[in-house]
Amino acid sequence: MKYITFVGAGGKTSLIEHMARGVVEAGKTVAIATTTKIYVQEPYRLMDGSSNPEEWEKPFVRVGKTLQGEKLTGVDFQDIIHLGRLYDVVLTEADGARGKPLKFPAPHEPVIPPFTDWVFVVAGFDALSGAIEDTVFRWELFCAATAMDGRSIVTPEVFSAFFSDTILLKGVDKTRFTAVLNKCDTLMAPGKATELARNLISAGTVPTVIVSSTLHHSFYEISRF
Repeated sequence: MKYITFVGAGGKTSLIEHMARGVVEAGKTVAIATTTKIYVQEPYRLMDGSSNPEEWEKPFVRVGKTLQGEKLTGVDFQDIIHLGRLYDVVLTEADGARGKPLKFPAPHEPVIPPFTDWVFVVAGFDALSGAIEDTVFRWELFCAATAMDGRSIVTPEVFSAFFSDTILLKGVDKTRFTAVLNKCDTLMAPGKATELARNLISAGTVPTVIVSSTLHHSFYEISRF
């Protein structure tokens, strides 16, 4: 797979960085791009016409259109295709969440390239037991759509409800995605992570779930039999 996209919340950037390191360790080249905004880190380059992508660093670079404060701004789809000609893998962050563990998309979100080979849909376990207004980015939109109160608690049932066609799975090809339930290290009872993942699979919502802690480099997959 060349073009891999990440949407949702709860540790997308950390997951992308972890995967990029894995690609490099496998002897391949990788570019991290965004269709929204990501915090800038070295090495990075801008696709604003001021530099020549053919001369950029290998095996790894981060890419944005411009530098806006501490963030790289989003590139367009043609830029991502161009990166795909120069690098073996392009990892694209296509959703902003301002550090929140859950996300409700605005009408224009997420911005998924139509040629994406695979999508990782990410959510953070640290939302559980928190108030909706504290844990959900664009919580006002979520409450308007569900008639819930912002002070309501994110229960496992509420958490699972985010994996729907109008929320985290919006715009995602249902034949080419994996759900990532991240930050399992924040749970008091780690077994709850597996239980919630299996419930999502049993409900037919997702075919495959990765339960992860990018902090501790821990990943295990649960799939529908």
